[in-house]
Amino acid sequence: MPPIIRLMFIILAPACLLGACKKENIPEGSDAKSGVYFIYATTGLGFGNLDSLNYTFVEKNSSVQMDTVWLAVRISGGTVDHDRIIKLSAVSAGTTAVEGVHYKLLDYTMPKNSFGTNLGVVLLRDPSLQDTSVVLKLELQPTDDFPVLMKDTIMGDGKFYSRNSYKINFTDRLIKPSNWDSYLITFFGAYSNVKFRFMAETLGVSSFPDTGPNALKYPQLQYYQNVVRNALVEYNAAHGPLIDENGNSVVFP
Repeated sequence: MPPIIRLMFIILAPACLLGACKKENIPEGSDAKSGVYFIYATTGLGFGNLDSLNYTFVEKNSSVQMDTVWLAVRISGGTVDHDRIIKLSAVSAGTTAVEGVHYKLLDYTMPKNSFGTNLGVVLLRDPSLQDTSVVLKLELQPTDDFPVLMKDTIMGDGKFYSRNSYKINFTDRLIKPSNWDSYLITFFGAYSNVKFRFMAETLGVSSFPDTGPNALKYPQLQYYQNVVRNALVEYNAAHGPLIDENGNSVVFP
């Protein structure tokens, strides 16, 4: 080895050894804080948007006085080995539903070792819903377990949505189908609110489109006609004739 190279090796070797023995400050894990956010569908639900849903009690049997809708949420960050509290609150601005009259919120947690869960919101079938629709606007709130709120996210429709809020529009109001007198009358006869509510409760549907991708074909409507006929016979046998708001007995052709 040439003398000059040997001299450089002698000078640099101790420094290299000292550098190799020095402990580096590598953080053990991430300092990122956990958050929780709503999972939105890729397409709108019913006639709502990605961040809202529309619900009607009309299609439920009259014995159903409450129902629960489930809102999916997910966490950012890792899981832990214990349950964590999720806080969901109604927002006064934009909410027309009354707590305890139209809805109830529950206690919510993210189960241990889980990345997601569903939050149940109880909708109450108050008589006022037969005359109106109400809006319940909900927002996720920071907690000690989930201190971070998700930022707005751009979705497939090109719009930004808040991952922290969700809106529920609900009612028990009957709306006469626009195609009743021109088409549905053939299968179900003259319209009345009592008749239509009986149909909706029996069939579990309150929409009977005759155009568009969800149009009902003639055989399907004939099937519905037979179902409500038979249901009316059973009702009348058990309760006497079903009378509508005009004082007439409900009949199907």
